[in-house]
Amino acid sequence: MHLYNAWLPPPVAAQTAGERDSFSRIIATVNSSFNRDDPESVYSTLRYISVLDLRI
Repeated sequence: MHLYNAWLPPPVAAQTAGERDSFSRIIATVNSSFNRDDPESVYSTLRYISVLDLRI
């Protein structure tokens, strides 16, 4: 558990543990959508901006 989450009640703190995994899945999805050899693939990642904005 991150130090900033130490003050949370145990049930809430347990739910925050899944946040890291969830964020990792989003990043993996964005990375799989982006292809360095294809400049057009940048546009396929635009749909994730709002999701990432909410997470960060």
